Amino acid sequence: MDSQFAALTLDTSEPLVSSHSPTATESSQTPLHSASSHTDYDQSQCPIFTQEVDPLLIKNSLEDRIAYLTDFLNFTSRDAEIISKIAPAVNEVIPGMVDGMYAKLFEFDITKKVFMTRNQGFDGPLPQTLEELTLDSAQIVFRKVFMKAWARRVLTADYSSGKTWAYMDKVGIMHTGASPFKHQRTMGIAPLNVPYRDIALTLGWIQTVLHSAILQLPENKCPASEKIEAVAAINKVLWIQNDLFSRHYIGD
Repeated sequence: MDSQFAALTLDTSEPLVSSHSPTATESSQTPLHSASSHTDYDQSQCPIFTQEVDPLLIKNSLEDRIAYLTDFLNFTSRDAEIISKIAPAVNEVIPGMVDGMYAKLFEFDITKKVFMTRNQGFDGPLPQTLEELTLDSAQIVFRKVFMKAWARRVLTADYSSGKTWAYMDKVGIMHTGASPFKHQRTMGIAPLNVPYRDIALTLGWIQTVLHSAILQLPENKCPASEKIEAVAAINKVLWIQNDLFSRHYIGD
């Protein structure tokens, strides 16, 4: 795998999850690395060798899990480069994407009712009934700020830094009902508790919007060859984020 990612280390100065979580992320002394050397994998050819992967290690060590995920998906510095290149052109769709995402979540009672519970960091008024909850409600406006920040980070993150993956892992944890942030646990602030089913569906919806935005870029801004690369790169990032959600739900 790309040497830029092979040198990646994680900042584990702050616990990523409360101690009661069965999938707590532990610091690891094992450096992030990859034994894979392929760039264009020919599926008709048998791999030269089979890598050994310790399931317990990638369950408990975030850095080793990221090594496995990025190697499996062949996420390299070229992927990070092409995301950074198309970011300015795609960034303008983020506000509309976030508005559309919440409108989609409001189409179903099981996804809308999640927002009847006070979210971490929000101290404004809450509606008393589901019918009173609107897209202009204070907590939804508050949530949109966070969502826009996450989407922009996907487009602008330094993917050679372990802090990027640690952030995405915390995003996963904070939707499970366990807080990854020490100050929130100390203050007794309740995190989100969203079923993984709806998390996965929402990521799929976001993926469609971002892919469409990339494919609709004018040729003078992004030639077809780079659109193909960008769609693939965004796809890899979102599937890594998906895994960093699911690992805290299923404990795998």
